[in-house]
Amino acid sequence: MNEPRQPRKLNTNAASGAASGRKINRSTSATGQARTTYRAPSSSGASRNTSAQRSGYVYRASSGANGTTQRTVQRSAAQQRTTQQTNTRRAASAQPQKKKRSPLKVALLSLLSLLMVLCIGLFGLYQWVVRSISPDGGAPTLSQLINTPNEFRGDVVNILVCGIDYEEGRAYSNDPTSNDGMTDMIMYVNFDVKNKKINMLQIPRDTYAGEKYSTGGTGKINAIALKNDGVSTLAQVISEQYKLPIDYYLTIDMQSLKEIVDLFGGIEVYIPQEVADGKGSYLPAGLHNLDGDSAEFLVRNRHGSGYAQGDIARLDMQRYFYQGLFKRIRTATVWDLAKLMPVVLNYITTDIPGNTLISLGVSFLKVDSANIMMCKVPTYNAAQYYNGNAVQVCDTTKTLDLINTYFMTYGTPVSSLDVPTLPTAGSSSDANVQYMGQLDNQADGTTDEAA
Repeated sequence: MNEPRQPRKLNTNAASGAASGRKINRSTSATGQARTTYRAPSSSGASRNTSAQRSGYVYRASSGANGTTQRTVQRSAAQQRTTQQTNTRRAASAQPQKKKRSPLKVALLSLLSLLMVLCIGLFGLYQWVVRSISPDGGAPTLSQLINTPNEFRGDVVNILVCGIDYEEGRAYSNDPTSNDGMTDMIMYVNFDVKNKKINMLQIPRDTYAGEKYSTGGTGKINAIALKNDGVSTLAQVISEQYKLPIDYYLTIDMQSLKEIVDLFGGIEVYIPQEVADGKGSYLPAGLHNLDGDSAEFLVRNRHGSGYAQGDIARLDMQRYFYQGLFKRIRTATVWDLAKLMPVVLNYITTDIPGNTLISLGVSFLKVDSANIMMCKVPTYNAAQYYNGNAVQVCDTTKTLDLINTYFMTYGTPVSSLDVPTLPTAGSSSDANVQYMGQLDNQADGTTDEAA
């Protein structure tokens, strides 16, 4: 028979208690079981801290009914408050601190915002300008059948430029924004973008255009747009008769000439000979800074000494104005272009897409004046008459050679033209091929014809 288990005897001497640093209490539980409690020494007691004290826990050991020891862990109220405060500080320190922005970063962000607003504004202005210079209702547009062949598009652009004239009592309405005027300036522009060359062909306004299209009985090419379906019909006629592809058109009211010149503060133009109309208007030969009125007189005049051929001589004189205008545009500032914007909106109409127009403008500035050529359709010197109206008759042989030499260099040469003619006699005028570089030199006081 097993004897009853004896209670465990603990060492209670002072040396043992001091060495262990623990104070031991004995008590008897209500159930009669022996219970021993271990308490860590207080802070006022021994100088050595136990791990239990550092961790803030008090361990109590008790023997269960079966004689085993059970331990429970309790946290004191003060220690809980301390732990909560510690956790709160840790949580606060774990949150990301809001960094202060440096002045430089603030300035950069402000600048970026300003640029974004500016870009949006410029894009809106661009859309407005494109809509303003585009034809009403998106028409007229040119038939794709007369466009530059696809294999050359982009590298070569061909544009029909027309000046609508409402002066000299030839306007047919009181609306200067309509196409109700004669196309008295007709110029075919071949822009070889790839090779940075521009060739321009002047077509005399009185050139005989035949009877296929209505001319109001005048027989003249400058009435085609007015008497038919606008500039698109004129483009069709030029493409059919001269075998020239046309991609776009641009029309400008000739009344805007004065405004353009005055907005630029005048245009410096070299005049090779005296210009006088015999009615009191007069410009001496030499280099002049022309205002709007003087420039208008120069490009319109076709009377007086040196103008025996009238309109043909006027085309030659107009080139000197173009030279001065092109030179001024090349030196234009952003402010100059901004001042010209109202003129562009009021007086210019084109079917050139906005992005293409900007691209062509940038490409134009890269073209050297020595690579900008102007010539005119050769016509017979003796004027012929159609329904009582004096007309210019095209010399088709010279014109065919001119077109193949300067305007169809990128494609198949033209074999023949379909320009209508009338019986004529005598010789024909020369195409008078000139380069802007030559005219620049004349304006600068030089005579180098090889420029």
